[in-house]
Order: sequence, then structure tokens, then C-alpha cells
Amino acid sequence: MPFDHEIFNAARQEFLSHLLYAKGHGKSTCYAYNGDLGLWATWLTEASKDWQRARPTDVEQFAAWQLRERKVGAHIVNRRLSALSSFYKWAMRHEIAEIDPVYLADKPKRPLRIPIWLEKEEQSKLEATLRNRENIPINIFGESKAKMTETRRRYEMLFSLLLNSGLRISEALGLKLSDVRIVDGIARSVRIIGKGNKERLVPLPEKFGQVFGFWLKDRNKVESVFARALGQKAVSRQSAGAYLRLMLRKAGIDKKISPHKLRHTYATNLMNAGAELVDIKALLGHESIATTQIYTNVGQERMEKVVGRL
Repeated sequence: MPFDHEIFNAARQEFLSHLLYAKGHGKSTCYAYNGDLGLWATWLTEASKDWQRARPTDVEQFAAWQLRERKVGAHIVNRRLSALSSFYKWAMRHEIAEIDPVYLADKPKRPLRIPIWLEKEEQSKLEATLRNRENIPINIFGESKAKMTETRRRYEMLFSLLLNSGLRISEALGLKLSDVRIVDGIARSVRIIGKGNKERLVPLPEKFGQVFGFWLKDRNKVESVFARALGQKAVSRQSAGAYLRLMLRKAGIDKKISPHKLRHTYATNLMNAGAELVDIKALLGHESIATTQIYTNVGQERMEKVVGRL
């Protein structure tokens, strides 16, 4: 039976509305699901297969096609298959599809990937470089030294927050002053609305909280914490990533460290300090403990101390 695009597109639209309004998923997640379903529809159409009667073998062929022809990594393929499974479970409940073909399909094996993070010495180097005001160059676009110093300070606070809270970069850039709990001038914690609209409260170390609280004093409560200027939006993720790469080069750190890797650094520091996985899970806002378990591979410093006691 040929692919029925009309029924599929109607089902896809209803499913995405379900994710957005009933499940509370963010728009970026819905966009990703929409793209995943679109790719599945394209492959099925070319293979002359019907989406409502798809079988596990079709899913396996779809996965193999992505790995072979599109050179996509196993982790991305598995994420797409997870999106398909969610769609088919929803379609089964609404009696649009007969089975979830993803459930019994063999999934690509994901290679064990140990996260990249900054060692303590590297973290100290980066922080010292961010604090250094003598390495701010003359700007070719005519921006004043004072404005460039202000920009440096803003990024210093952003990257320091990631290192001291483990926030996702999108969570940090979405912060408003009202999300930061300040007591006696010290930033004590930040309130986060994370993935799936789930709320969590992340405490901040006192040493950093003192610096962060001082930087935020006398600011408007509705203002974005990392706004480029009063009344403007926060800096973009792309700008933050580019500035971090610049600072890493200045610090002489030859590692592919993104803002997300600063989150890994925070989790690794927690692991080395003896934190339990369940606590790390809560602080990072992970939905499953399985996601947090990657950090059992990175508590090297703590393991070395344990072995050193033998």
C-alpha cells in the first residue's frame, strides 16, 4: 500500500500538539521530532512502504540507511528511533497505527563515550584568563575598552555559573534576575525550568555566590541575567560558544570544550567530591539515572585517592 501523506501529516500535527501542550515539551524538542518524522516519511515513500503498517525490519533498514548513506552516528539514529517510538505509541492509543515497529527492532549499538571535561588545572587556567583584563585587545569595530571589558565580565559570569551549577547553556541564557535567590547580597541558588517544563532549584557554592550576587546588585528583577544591554535579549548560544573558544585559546587549552562541556566539568567535580549519582541527577535535571551514569566513568581523581589508601 502506498504512503498516505494526508493521514500521516494530520497525525504528525496532532502528535506535535500533544507534545507541546499536554506533555509540556519545549518548541525545540517539537522541531526535532518534526524533522525526525519527516525523514522517516521520506524514507518510507522512497521504499514504497506504508507508515501505518511499518514493521521492525523497516525500522532496522531505516537505521542502517542513516548509518551507511547519511553517515549519521549511532547516538543520533537512536534518538530518532526514540522519537518514532513515541509517535507510534501515541498513534496506537488513538487507533491510527496497529503496532509500534520500533519496539522489537534491533537498535544500533552506541559506543561508550567518556565525556570531555576540564581538569582542575585547566579550569583554573580558564578562570584566570577570564579574570585577566590586560588581554582584552583593541577592537577593530571601534568598541570602547570599557564596553569590551563589560562583555568580558558578562562571559566570565556566564562560564563561571556553568562551572558552579552545571546548567545547560540554554537554561543559563534563559535566566532572569527573579530566578536568582539572593540573600544578604549573596546568590544562594537559581530556579530553573528545564526540559519537559520541569522545575528545579540549584544551589550555588558560597564563594561563587558572593561574586555573582555582587555582579547582579541593583539590576532590574525582570531583566535577563546575561542581556547584552538593558532591555535586550541574552547573548546567543553561538556567541557564547565562540567566546569560550577564544578564551580557551588564550588560556593555552587545546581541548574541544563547548559550554556543554563545562556542565560535564561540574558533574565530574561533583563525582570526585564523592557526590551520589542520585544527587548529581537532581542537580543536572536528568530525567533518567541512566543518563547520569556516564559520570561513573570519569571520577578518576576520586578513584586515584581510593587506590592511594591501599
